[in-house]
Amino acid sequence: MSGPRAFYDELAADYHLIFRDWWASATRQGDVLAELLHRAGTDPPATVFDCTCGIGTQALPLAALGFRVTGSDLSASAIERARAEARERGIDVRLDVADVRALPRVRVDAVLSCDNSLPHLLTDDDLAAAVRSIRGCLAAGGLFLASIRDYEALLRDGTAGVMPAVHEAGGERRIVGQAWQWTDDRRQMEINLFVLRQEEDGWTAAVRSTTYRALRRAELTAALAAGGFGEITWLEPAETGYHQPVVLARAE
Repeated sequence: MSGPRAFYDELAADYHLIFRDWWASATRQGDVLAELLHRAGTDPPATVFDCTCGIGTQALPLAALGFRVTGSDLSASAIERARAEARERGIDVRLDVADVRALPRVRVDAVLSCDNSLPHLLTDDDLAAAVRSIRGCLAAGGLFLASIRDYEALLRDGTAGVMPAVHEAGGERRIVGQAWQWTDDRRQMEINLFVLRQEEDGWTAAVRSTTYRALRRAELTAALAAGGFGEITWLEPAETGYHQPVVLARAE
């Protein structure tokens, strides 16, 4: 079982395989997030810091839409991949390696942490450190936007993973899915992300594993309030068009 740094270092080269078309999905996410930022009064050329940017799935399309974007991630391999994707598309974005619990002291209009990144913080102390670090990047009134899985619903439904999906691109077929193992106290889950790829001489398989905290909304809301945020609002996927619940909060 890998920690988040090793997990994303190992996954960086293959991350796009999770999607049928990674850039098309990234572009859709950028459009949805740009609309959410607009509703909150943040429009290009506002400064945006994606503090858990991975290979740039949210940071790059937002930069392409005219936001002045900085991105950081714990994984150096993910940052290198994001830089390569930005160069390929001629997108101007600054990308650096940083731990969300100790971010560089930038001053921006909005901070993002999307796609279930915060649940990698397994303890209350780590979550509190991350919230303080994010708050330090914002002046009073600055916006924080994050998305996480709906853990209440997953626990209620007894969800044990993500059903396999079959993708085909460039003549190659692949099957992608996740198998989860919950701890007895239902506070954490071990995920096993698998990618099966059809090649000329048969199929290959790769499995990467890591641990998430089953972060409830009330827990994240309390951490944000304790860390200097107010006006905390949760939005459902049906309201936003985003694939996970979104929380918005203002720096006080």
